[in-house]
Amino acid sequence: MKKLFLFLSLFIFSISGENKIVAFVGNKPIFEKDILIKSQIGNISFPLAFKTLIEERLLLYEAEKQGIEVNEKEVANEIEKIKKNFVSLQDFYNYLKSIGITRLQLEEEIKNNLKIKKLIKKEIVDKIEITPLEIAREYEKIGNEMNEYEFYFKWFENKEEAENFSKNFNQELLKDMEYAKLKSSEIINEILEKLEKAEKNTIMEPFQINQKWIVIYLTNKISMEMSKYEKYKEIKERIFKTKYSEIYKDYIEKLKKTIPIEIIQ
Repeated sequence: MKKLFLFLSLFIFSISGENKIVAFVGNKPIFEKDILIKSQIGNISFPLAFKTLIEERLLLYEAEKQGIEVNEKEVANEIEKIKKNFVSLQDFYNYLKSIGITRLQLEEEIKNNLKIKKLIKKEIVDKIEITPLEIAREYEKIGNEMNEYEFYFKWFENKEEAENFSKNFNQELLKDMEYAKLKSSEIINEILEKLEKAEKNTIMEPFQINQKWIVIYLTNKISMEMSKYEKYKEIKERIFKTKYSEIYKDYIEKLKKTIPIEIIQ
């Protein structure tokens, strides 16, 4: 079921004709309800949900402008992947009903998401090049070992809440935090940089990522012996993620200059 929620967090369903339009991206409307659902499913703030939706609409508009198409078989394959998260077909349809969408609406949103994925592959992923020199430099930088981190974390909407939690932290509060055990390559750079400098069994100072604040409690840092090939894959993945993030941001800024965005007050 977890995979399903992650999957649905990519989609927003505009299902109410009485819903207020808060923005247009090209000819793509964003409804107030879209933002609320995005915020709830993704467990993110309202402003961040709005920002994410604008980016998704920009990508969808550009994908359609470029004539990117998705066929029925591709959509059907995605539907089948979702169904596998449910015990029965009836459970699948009951879930759709509980969140207020129809099968047709789901198919349309899947089609839009696949268009965006194809655009991203064409304009971003296929343009990422990783040279042997870059891998060699990163190889030297990390030494002969990779690390695995065990830690607890908690997100906050603002700095004040995060600081209060950190200031009043005790071991009992760990039950209110989420647990993670991840390799270096699985952690976003902003968090990894903090973990590399953190002391074990100590609550970290809050820091900001996008428009949210996070507090982390590191419990363990394990050095992992890896073969040269495993290390090569880890390093290549890390470089890819960094380049992807940079190119994606630049591409979104480029789209903002060519696609009109109208915020309706």
